[in-house]
Amino acid sequence: MNTNLIKSIGLYFIVFGFISCDMETNLEVENLESPSSQEIGVESTASKIFQNWYNTNNGYGGPGLAFTTMADNTTCSWGNAGMRDLSSEPRVAWDNQSTYSNAFITEDFFNSMNSILADSNGLIGSIEAGATFSDVDKIESLARFGQAASIGSLALVFDKVYLSDENGVINDGVASPYMDAVELALNKLDLAIAAAESGSFSLSTEVNGKVLSSAQWAEFLNTFGARLLTNSARNSTERAALNWDKVLAYANKGLSYDFEVLSDGWLYWYNDWQFLGIYPGWTRTDLYVVNKMDPTYVDYWPTTEPATTVLPESTNAIDARLAKDFEYLDTQDFPADRGIYHHSPYRHSRYDNITDKSWEEFAPEMLVAENTLYKAEAQMRKGLLTEAAATINAGTRTTRGELPDVAATESAISDAIHHERVIELMHTGCGLAFFEMRGKDLLQKGTLLHFPIPGAALDSNKEDNYTFGGTTGVAGKDYSNGGWR
Repeated sequence: MNTNLIKSIGLYFIVFGFISCDMETNLEVENLESPSSQEIGVESTASKIFQNWYNTNNGYGGPGLAFTTMADNTTCSWGNAGMRDLSSEPRVAWDNQSTYSNAFITEDFFNSMNSILADSNGLIGSIEAGATFSDVDKIESLARFGQAASIGSLALVFDKVYLSDENGVINDGVASPYMDAVELALNKLDLAIAAAESGSFSLSTEVNGKVLSSAQWAEFLNTFGARLLTNSARNSTERAALNWDKVLAYANKGLSYDFEVLSDGWLYWYNDWQFLGIYPGWTRTDLYVVNKMDPTYVDYWPTTEPATTVLPESTNAIDARLAKDFEYLDTQDFPADRGIYHHSPYRHSRYDNITDKSWEEFAPEMLVAENTLYKAEAQMRKGLLTEAAATINAGTRTTRGELPDVAATESAISDAIHHERVIELMHTGCGLAFFEMRGKDLLQKGTLLHFPIPGAALDSNKEDNYTFGGTTGVAGKDYSNGGWR
């Protein structure tokens, strides 16, 4: 074995050791005495793959809340989950020491995603070993999704990913660049889609509150592919160079229904970053977003005004959603001494039905509108401007925003897509606003473009600590050197 394959016991734990509490059997060992018991355990593990990914991706122990403030989608000066530290002005480098109080937003996410990957690799290993199941297409599609979603989610968040699949570790256990991880994730996702499209099964408990046919599951997987590929770019140059034919192919087979998940009062199914983001007293809507709906409104809190200034309610909105989806408030929650740039008189109220029902309500994970916007951008990037404009004009821009049809020019279509992503997709998929701003070079100067591998993992592997943000890293590749301001 190559001596670099496993640098330490810590790396072995990262690649192989994240076996979740849902694993009911050792999937690497064939159980000759009781194969039916083994197969039942495998099926039970497969049934939890989506839930484990969903709770991890949307959990408080992840970067979801910080992503919204870093993207100037929401604003908040509270210290929870890195929101204040990562949205401070001027931006500073991320503290990647394991002793940092908010280190959990990368550590927990990293550990849990790698646990899901280990579970999924074991599932595929069982299938390839010849185990029989009640529905092998269903098990394979769920397991391949687990591989794709865990690898892909890590690739969206971190600069490098420790890769593995059912055949073992990849790249001799050395962390691979994020785009290599994206490529592997999409390969696994295509296998998940193929299994769903060739099968005829039903998901009745795997996505809480929903009964999905294999065809409906395949639609979700296709939009997931468009999401992963489109949002992988770290800057506008990378965004333009993406495989837009592949994005369009995914989007053309994507969602025809809003993919929602039923929360159960924070017991087993939860979307922490969304729930806390919409709860009164937590985040406010950044003025960058308000200005999109009313271009006459300030896009940044006036620094020349006293901290006690009360901005009036908008009276010139061009987008009907400012009145539909947002609540005006004439008081501030955040202390002025933490920076009045955190202030805003608006909060996002579109999903108050979730809080009104004590967190026992359907939460949006992936809207049809998200798929529509991937389709429109792919069409635009391919020069299909008439088609892209038609796609936009048939969507939420007109149906919910009540805005006029967009012209069939690249500039107008690009602006319209950005407008919809910032407003219509707010508080849906984790990180969407951050990925949008990142891919258009709009993150404020100094904002990190991806997180480093968590310090605790680096310590375990006896690797040097490193970080990004402020002026640390490579400008335009690791931290923003542009910005909307």
